[in-house]
Amino acid sequence: MIVESLPEFFVVNLGVFGLIITGFLVEKHYVSRPAMFANGIALNVYVYEIPIPPEWLLLYADIGILVSGVAIVSYVMETNLPKGYYEIVWYTYSSLAVGGVILFTLFS
Repeated sequence: MIVESLPEFFVVNLGVFGLIITGFLVEKHYVSRPAMFANGIALNVYVYEIPIPPEWLLLYADIGILVSGVAIVSYVMETNLPKGYYEIVWYTYSSLAVGGVILFTLFS
């Protein structure tokens, strides 16, 4: 299997990386609501697998699940969120931000 030749930390987190890459590919000029949802889920799946996650990471993940929940509900209901919501999420829960946090915690 090709996966067996990859580093273990990558294989263990393959689902997380897949969600983040998918989110990154759909992000053009802003973070779309489905991308917000994918990033929030990826972050929480990752944090769930950590035996003793730091408190700041738990808080970040909790806020992320709320942000992603609001995003996907508004998407399903076909309502727009305020422009400020998208701007804040771009800096905090975009694929780049979530991926950066995950990589930071993997290597620290």
